[in-house]
Amino acid sequence: MNDYPDYLLEEALRLLNLLRNAPFEDGAPLSRQFKELPARPGIYAVKHRNLEILYIGKSTNIRARLRGGHKALGWAFIDRLNPDDVRIACTALAFQWNRVSYQLEQIMIKHAQPPYSDR
Repeated sequence: MNDYPDYLLEEALRLLNLLRNAPFEDGAPLSRQFKELPARPGIYAVKHRNLEILYIGKSTNIRARLRGGHKALGWAFIDRLNPDDVRIACTALAFQWNRVSYQLEQIMIKHAQPPYSDR
């Protein structure tokens, strides 16, 4: 993780902490429309009630990204996870972080090592 400037590492870990500590009940339940999710840029996590974060991703429109289908949801289905035990947590990105969202996502994945995220 030393490949990134300190300010990126600090922001990525701050965002990861927000996603990890977001109460499960506050996450968006699985649905076809994902109306609870923002239609704006951000970082999101597919979380399991007991297994914690399964996937971390970024998008310029979180709601559209999940509405269009998502491999993590397919893998959760294949792993026979109960849909009621899976939620989406997200945090919007301030404008200055949009241009480095890929780097933030990569730092978060390296640190959390969620099982459904590609490394």
